[in-house]
Amino acid sequence: MAEGSMTRAQQVRSRRLQRREGSPLVERNGFGVGAHSVVSGPQMVARNPELDRRQAASSVRSRRPRYLKLGELGAELRLPVLPAVRVGARVISAALFLGCLALLYLMGFSSAFTVSEIRLQGAQRLEAAAVNTALRVAGASIFSIQPDELLEVLQTQFPELERVSVAVGFPSGLTVRVVEREPVLSWQQAGLTVWVDAAGVAFTPQQGGEGLVQVSAISAPPLMKTDQYGRHQLLRPEMVSAIKILSQIAPQGAPLIYDATHGFGWSDPGGWQAFFGQDGADIVQRMAVYRSILAELASRRLAPTLISVAELHAPYYRMDY
Repeated sequence: MAEGSMTRAQQVRSRRLQRREGSPLVERNGFGVGAHSVVSGPQMVARNPELDRRQAASSVRSRRPRYLKLGELGAELRLPVLPAVRVGARVISAALFLGCLALLYLMGFSSAFTVSEIRLQGAQRLEAAAVNTALRVAGASIFSIQPDELLEVLQTQFPELERVSVAVGFPSGLTVRVVEREPVLSWQQAGLTVWVDAAGVAFTPQQGGEGLVQVSAISAPPLMKTDQYGRHQLLRPEMVSAIKILSQIAPQGAPLIYDATHGFGWSDPGGWQAFFGQDGADIVQRMAVYRSILAELASRRLAPTLISVAELHAPYYRMDY
């Protein structure tokens, strides 16, 4: 149909159809009817989040109910329709954040994560009450415990511990495992008594102590160099070995003694002091020299006050008139 024979309404509908299909557009100019092509561009689509949300909510509200047919004729059961709930990333993040806050609160203030007492394992003489008093962690949060600091406190205040470890467990466990030193002698000096183990480490006497070798020190032994035991190291291990040897060869009932100049020895029941040096080296030769000196003095009917074999090749005796 020619455009001249169309009504105005038909012309408008024709133009709209041509715009949609991308066909050439026929327009009327002032001198007549002309036609030219119009290139249609890409269709612009605008998205509105609020509009999408409303459409989604409308689709949820417009859900049709479900009906379940029963066995009887004409009887139906209407089932409720639950809305489709969509959980977004923000809701999940908020839930995780709140959960973390609740967990942190429980970790910091809940009694479930509070240390009530210390479990002491491996101790024979050390009491758990003394360890609790030294560490002072009762009532503290388990997350504030520093095992290295507690380990240092135990090593400093309890030299009787040969090995010690601190283990933190959850929810509120604090375990201290120890290996105690075994004393071999009792050292008496200036009115004080300490126990000494085979390594020469001194510590405070505990319960028991029967059968330990008793040593009375006339003077203090040489100061030891700083080592892993620090101020608790009293004797060298060689000196402890010498004491054990002398305790086996000393006369019955003769107390062992120590002098910084002459070393270890004993107070003989005959009324003199015998010394054999700082360690147990060449003890067989020293005893042979000591017996020779005793025999010589007995043949001359002399009563010494001191016999020293601290220097194996330069022994001497002393007599006080």
